[in-house]
Amino acid sequence: MKLQAFRIKNFRSIRNTGWQNFSPDNITGLIGQNEAGKTTILEGLYSFPTAEISEDVIRSDGTLPEVSLSFQVSWDEVKGLFDGRTLPKGLAKVIGSKKRINITRSWTEADSEGTLSLEETELSALFPPQSEETKPTEQEGEALSENEETTEVTEEEFIDAIFDKTPDFEFFEDFASLLPDTIDLEDLQNKNVKAQGYKGALNLLAIAGIDLDFLQKSDRRILENRIDKINKNVSANFREFWRQKVGRTNKISIEFELKHHDNGQGANAGKPYLVFWIVDGEEKLYPRQRSKGVRWFTSFYLQLKASSLAESAGNQVFLLDEPGGSLHARAQEDVIKVFEDIRNKVQVIYTTHSPYLITLKTVYRLLAVQRANEDDDKSETLVLDAHKLGSASTDTLSPLYTLMGADFSHQQAIRKENNILLEEISAYYYLTSFWKLTKSERTVHFLPATGASNIPQLSNLFLGWGLDFGVVVDDDSTGRGIYNELKRDLFMDDDEAAKKRMIKIKDCVGIEDIFTVSDFKKHVLEETSTSIKGKNSDFMRGKSKAFYALKFMLKVQDGKLDKSSLQKETQTSIGTLIRSIEALLK
Repeated sequence: MKLQAFRIKNFRSIRNTGWQNFSPDNITGLIGQNEAGKTTILEGLYSFPTAEISEDVIRSDGTLPEVSLSFQVSWDEVKGLFDGRTLPKGLAKVIGSKKRINITRSWTEADSEGTLSLEETELSALFPPQSEETKPTEQEGEALSENEETTEVTEEEFIDAIFDKTPDFEFFEDFASLLPDTIDLEDLQNKNVKAQGYKGALNLLAIAGIDLDFLQKSDRRILENRIDKINKNVSANFREFWRQKVGRTNKISIEFELKHHDNGQGANAGKPYLVFWIVDGEEKLYPRQRSKGVRWFTSFYLQLKASSLAESAGNQVFLLDEPGGSLHARAQEDVIKVFEDIRNKVQVIYTTHSPYLITLKTVYRLLAVQRANEDDDKSETLVLDAHKLGSASTDTLSPLYTLMGADFSHQQAIRKENNILLEEISAYYYLTSFWKLTKSERTVHFLPATGASNIPQLSNLFLGWGLDFGVVVDDDSTGRGIYNELKRDLFMDDDEAAKKRMIKIKDCVGIEDIFTVSDFKKHVLEETSTSIKGKNSDFMRGKSKAFYALKFMLKVQDGKLDKSSLQKETQTSIGTLIRSIEALLK
């Protein structure tokens, strides 16, 4: 049963998140400032399976928490849980149409386990009410269980059975699954969870596909050969994710050996134990001798990789709070690679401030978390889904904006000729999209100036460097002012010379006005019910123009939108603009 959505009420800074969907590809990122409520959401989600809350999560008005989760389910799955027993009439129809079941855990006291209930009254109403008098006693329940084929399923039994099949949740704890330097085989056999490195050692053995009996009963030569192959395979897979090198060439390997205690070591004399190494080149060190970043990533990799190989894989949810805080930027990108590798087996929900733990092509994975009043850290927490990210504050979206700038800076976009200066990055995303939609075969290099006021300075730099360039500005007071300034300073007030190098986008106060209102609502805002009075650019004032432009570009690049999807008026406006820009090129 895949986790689909959540709603959290009255949990610390959260009054009511409303129903929020998780990313359909099993990787969901929560972004936002410190104290916005990101960790609170993870804690709220984790309290659903654990049934545990503490006094400090209760809001100041004394209201108690309520956590609701929505699970994808089919009628065949439900029917299979109650084979031979009678389920309420109409249940198949409701589940068949909704294809999900919503369960709520609510608390009446902080030290209680809370109670589970069906969130939807439509579903709950199908079950006959059961008073305290009609509930079976423990002895009657045992008798009924011997003849379950003739018993009717109660609502409580239904909820318990569904809950038992919901995913296993795990809150990843930094360094909780570190590899030990050594661990006795006896501790692993006896499941001594208190033994240092117990979890990390089990994770490595699970990835290696090796069991404890094999380590004890195999011929020494066979065992050594098998361990040698395992070390090579595990290390090769690890290096696919950890790309950093120690020095110029040395890559890290993870290795283990089976040894035996010396005969003079008391109760442990002669007993087998495992020793672990993290190796680079000729340097062979115990895990604890490695840097904090290497130890964290090794622990993280082993834990998630082992979980993806477990029997329960496919029904697990991992919660991670600020993963990779001790890692270099490139290693943080490797964290995303691990998420991508396991996402078909393990669902991941994580919080982050880092631009390196999100990607521009997967902004649909993000939920923005911020305070209703950002100047008051006691105001309630709001959650905005990917379709509403544009209304999030600049500070909330700072990882995304940083990534946009970093992504652009890596493009090496300045060339000797055919450089086109734009006012801002939203124009860059739209014009890149329009170029693809019109299938222009001309080569162009769009360069956003991060504000119209910067265009004159960049123009002078390009002129001084001897680089060919053109300029595209909006047809508003600022754009016209820049156009006239450049015409005067660079082209000696010569209209014809200016027109060969500059364009005002006719009748467009902002580039968003290229679209008809209908197309803008449908393909950019993705909210057809939105009311827009006046121009699209007027509507976008105070909103995240760059975010909406990015989403539009990604749809075009992914082939989800082509020119024929747009109204004729929009197509004509785009075509006219692209032809005008082509005329500036050499």
